[in-house]
Amino acid sequence: MTENQARAWASEHFPVAVDRFDRFATIVTRETERQNLISPSTIPLIWSRHIVDSAQLLSFVPASATTWLDIGTGAGFPGIVAAILFDGHVTMVEPRAKRATFLREVVAALDIDATVIQSRVETTTPTTADIISARAVATVDALLTMTTHLRGALTTYLLPRGRTGQDEIVKVRAGWHGTFHVEQSITDPASTILIATGVRTRCSASR
Repeated sequence: MTENQARAWASEHFPVAVDRFDRFATIVTRETERQNLISPSTIPLIWSRHIVDSAQLLSFVPASATTWLDIGTGAGFPGIVAAILFDGHVTMVEPRAKRATFLREVVAALDIDATVIQSRVETTTPTTADIISARAVATVDALLTMTTHLRGALTTYLLPRGRTGQDEIVKVRAGWHGTFHVEQSITDPASTILIATGVRTRCSASR
């Protein structure tokens, strides 16, 4: 997907959000000069590589979902994009102080319904999120383990996995029950999104 195609897709699917996307892209680009938010080589591709790559996750959100937890949000992908689009509350967990501060500034600047927690996900207060997302954070097995206290029976995981999605499903099924499948990314034919529901460990499922 080219930058023009990405902008066209966003304009078609989320026309009221395009202005906020533009503002967010500008903020990220400027802040990347001060801290390493995204790779400089991807700045000219920010719409396709980051904004639309995040926005496409909304296609897989159940209509009943009202809470979204994004792990290791970093530069704001997908957490800030989700907060712009999601009809509910988004919580972003980011362990690095400088990036957590940046995310809070973006939330205020864009006037979006979101909370930023500076913490490792393993030590966050137990709760139940309808959606859990993570982009380029750990293996799927590790993510499922570290979010045990944050999911319920109806939680949906949305995990962009690049080229590894199908391979990771095979590995994760050895230790976990649930429904796992892979969707093709619209931004890159070689990238995937791993979607999981009803996740529980095999040992707990057998009790």
